[in-house]
Amino acid sequence: MGLQRGPSKEWPIEGLIEIALPNEETARVVYESVRYEHESVPYRRSRIEFLRRENRIIIKVLARDSSALRGTLNSYLRWIKVAIDSLEV
Repeated sequence: MGLQRGPSKEWPIEGLIEIALPNEETARVVYESVRYEHESVPYRRSRIEFLRRENRIIIKVLARDSSALRGTLNSYLRWIKVAIDSLEV
């Protein structure tokens, strides 16, 4: 799923987060752990692109308002933190 480039009238707010992890294997495990949530949660006020490139996880969000952007990013960051924390156990 590729998102359109940049904000639009319908999706005026844009956010991008890249998380560098120690290595590609850690990034793969974290990405796969969060991918189920990404594919199963229906967002109506935001559009999300969730990718892994080498040792980085990339989250790009287009949102209808700043609350939707904040809520979406908070969810993804929380899921990623849980995945990373579980690797440390």
